[in-house]
Amino acid sequence: MCSKVHRVCYYNPKPELINCVSLNKTTRRIALARANASIEIWDLNYGPYLVKFIPGVEKGSVEALGWVEDRLLSTGLGGALLEWDLNKLCLKSTTLLTGYAAWCLDVNTANTIVAVGTEQGYVNLYSVENNEINYLKLFDKQEGRIMCCKFNKTGDILVTGSVDTIRVWNVQTGQAKSRMSVSRRGKETIVWCLAVLADNIVVSGDSGGRLTFWDGDLGDQIESYVTHKADILSIAVSDDETYMFFSGVDPVIMQFIKVKNHKESRGQWVRHVQRHVHEHDVRSLVIDRERLISVGADGYLTFSKYPPKWVMRIPPMIPSPRTSVSPVKKLLLLRFSTHLEVWKLGSYGTNKNGSVIYDTVNTINTSKQKKGKNTGLEEDSTFDIIDKAKVARKQIRTLKLIEKPLKLVSVQAKGQKQIRCCQLSPSGEFIIYSTDSHIRMLKLDADEEDQGNLSLSKLTISGLPTSCDRIAFTQDSRTMMVHCAGVVHVLQVDPLAGATVVQSINVEKHLKTASVLHLYVSRETASGAIYLVVADTQGAVAVWTKGEKKYEHYVTLPKYKCIPSALIVDWKRDNLIIHYVDQNLIEYELLQRRFAAERDGWRLRSPKAVAEIGGRVAVSMTLHPRRDALLLHDDTSLWVADRQPDEDSEPVAKRTGRDTKPSNIKVVPFKYLADFHWLNDDEAVTVEILPENIVLQLPPVMINK
Repeated sequence: MCSKVHRVCYYNPKPELINCVSLNKTTRRIALARANASIEIWDLNYGPYLVKFIPGVEKGSVEALGWVEDRLLSTGLGGALLEWDLNKLCLKSTTLLTGYAAWCLDVNTANTIVAVGTEQGYVNLYSVENNEINYLKLFDKQEGRIMCCKFNKTGDILVTGSVDTIRVWNVQTGQAKSRMSVSRRGKETIVWCLAVLADNIVVSGDSGGRLTFWDGDLGDQIESYVTHKADILSIAVSDDETYMFFSGVDPVIMQFIKVKNHKESRGQWVRHVQRHVHEHDVRSLVIDRERLISVGADGYLTFSKYPPKWVMRIPPMIPSPRTSVSPVKKLLLLRFSTHLEVWKLGSYGTNKNGSVIYDTVNTINTSKQKKGKNTGLEEDSTFDIIDKAKVARKQIRTLKLIEKPLKLVSVQAKGQKQIRCCQLSPSGEFIIYSTDSHIRMLKLDADEEDQGNLSLSKLTISGLPTSCDRIAFTQDSRTMMVHCAGVVHVLQVDPLAGATVVQSINVEKHLKTASVLHLYVSRETASGAIYLVVADTQGAVAVWTKGEKKYEHYVTLPKYKCIPSALIVDWKRDNLIIHYVDQNLIEYELLQRRFAAERDGWRLRSPKAVAEIGGRVAVSMTLHPRRDALLLHDDTSLWVADRQPDEDSEPVAKRTGRDTKPSNIKVVPFKYLADFHWLNDDEAVTVEILPENIVLQLPPVMINK
């Protein structure tokens, strides 16, 4: 059962480096800011999954992030303390700072005070209680910019680092208690990062590659180590203060552990292990339980731990949806940061009998396949998706291309603003995208005989707000769903008159929050129904059905313990299939309004299956058009899950061990898989981002002799 696959390898969005990261230990969510000032919120419960995305603004800057319970604060070179609305995914409030540009911020343990260090040497103190930001005081002005600041555990002491100097401040009086000089032989030294331990020991990392321990009360240096060949940019200390990690421009991640002896009651910090996880600058480190989170100039979100040695690297990709297809016209929409591209997919040749023509026939051992450079724009190849992962030797046949892929048009976002979401209609007629300030809809008219002859015309949209974060089309491309701030707007689409809102559904009444994670419209099912499925960022899932005049609420599913990462409606059975971040795959019978029996569904949680997936979370899910199987994918693999067979009718050989049931999942590896789409029953599209293309766009690494 072979499938023709368009392997699209010309999608190369620019990887954006990560400036900073902040962990909310209560909810286990991290916020990270990239160089283009965009902010991403990742859920780390069960598996890392991107739940929220806030696009950046032109010439924006986010240099530091901080959590105040469930509130997110940031600061940067704009000279203001910003609070973000995580439901509407927009700016909530702006508080101007004294001292212009800000480089750092920190929140005390009680979540009551935030401190911000600025370019002119001012420490701004604000109260963040009662969901407000109120000015408290300014500390005495110091010479030089403040590069880092850190509260102690009790919150009565604040330590700041600048050029050549570390100061320990009394939060109540706003005056410095002690001052430590870090300069060496008259050479300027920048203190990039700080940590304050429970015994009032201050740990600093500086531009000389030194890790230094200071007595915070007396201001004396206790010990110093030259651990790196260049600047140390970040320090992360465990909650029990038994070990710490630090790294920087020299990307080696060093670990120190605390060893207690009889002579010193405080104990001594000694070198333990070092990890080579990154090749570029490491900007920030955070410890989440036993895992270390490291980010930096390569743009990867990296998780690691030792022992045993384990590393997970999430590549720098634009948040989903990244692409969409038009099966009718075989068009592919590619999303970039500030523009869109529409491509016409390549066409393969057929002979007089209607059979496909092959260029070459190669026998490849998939377990020992050599890595080769992909010089072509697109490879139309056939391979057995279902059996490829378990067959050692396989014939991979490349189809003969008679038409190469062609870029039809490039659409630049208005005002060079970052795109929040986009969609290409299934018919290939309409392109719609949204930024933080406007929604734009375009009609694409192409000449079937001459693909180069096309035109774009703007269509009017009536009754919509200025921005949205989710878009979905029905199968006939004549109805469009748009979500904004807890409301789904249903629009009637006319190729000549544009789009008009005909219904507004307040989905927040049936969900837990106004922030939506999934917006999905099914095709017409076997029973003649069309379902609208909405899931929020707290795990609630609600379903609407299309009536004679409008969509009506149908059912709200019982809330599961974690959030759904992907969902789809099986139109043949009228079943809703949901994949959760804990690798649980459930099936809900919409007609009977009940969950399907476990023996009749898919099974992904067997120990063998979970080990094959490797702890990653699926970001998309599709139904196989020719067999009873599901295809899910993350950024490094395509998972193929067959429906669990009826064990009473098909005898199974006796197995030993914990996993007594056979694993029904196959994993096809990719580097990296941005999206997967079906065009028809035997033709699919994989959109890949090659790792070498990411590396070519990264800044140079530190030179080693």
